[in-house]
Amino acid sequence: MEEDEIKKIQKSIDEIFNIKSGLAKKRPTVKAKKRELFNDILTGLAHINGRSLGLKHDYKIDFIEYDDIFFNVIEALMTLYFNKEQKSIIEWYLYDKFLPTGEMLVLNDAETGEEIPTDTPDDVWELVLKYEKKDNK
Repeated sequence: MEEDEIKKIQKSIDEIFNIKSGLAKKRPTVKAKKRELFNDILTGLAHINGRSLGLKHDYKIDFIEYDDIFFNVIEALMTLYFNKEQKSIIEWYLYDKFLPTGEMLVLNDAETGEEIPTDTPDDVWELVLKYEKKDNK
């Protein structure tokens, strides 16, 4: 919503109720913040991994070993937060989904055979939430 529209709404409220009102943006929920952070992290990790693979393929510069320590630390942190199934989904997205040929692998539901959306970090977030357990182990 544009600022002019917001001011018009606020002015209407002021006139209707004969008060001086104020409008504020709705604060994001904890769930929304976690979703956004997860999306940023997954996007960044996918970019770092792709960059390393691209440098190795295109210029024969191997940053994969250099980046390994960072990925190991990040994976250890993921182990603290996510259960095995969730971590497997995230690792599949980061390391296996995108093939060097530019093609992408898909996940299919074992029972229905339908494709499970995994094109974006947001899709992965939704899938990860389905495997959430209370004990988080």
